[in-house]
Amino acid sequence: MNSVISLAQRSAGYVRSVRAEVHKVTWPSWDELKRTTVVVTIFVIIIGIIIGILDRISSLLMIDWFPRLFS
Repeated sequence: MNSVISLAQRSAGYVRSVRAEVHKVTWPSWDELKRTTVVVTIFVIIIGIIIGILDRISSLLMIDWFPRLFS
């Protein structure tokens, strides 16, 4: 029974400390959130295009050009 009380006290202390930390967080404004969302979206699209180009180049090398070299 004592261990149950100890667990409940530790859990309550954990929840209190989490709430205190959440109050310390500096949340972005709506404009900052929109701006950073656009920046991240554009960055992901650019990286996706770069990976697609590199994939196409490696595909051409492996499938088309290497067999011609060894045949």
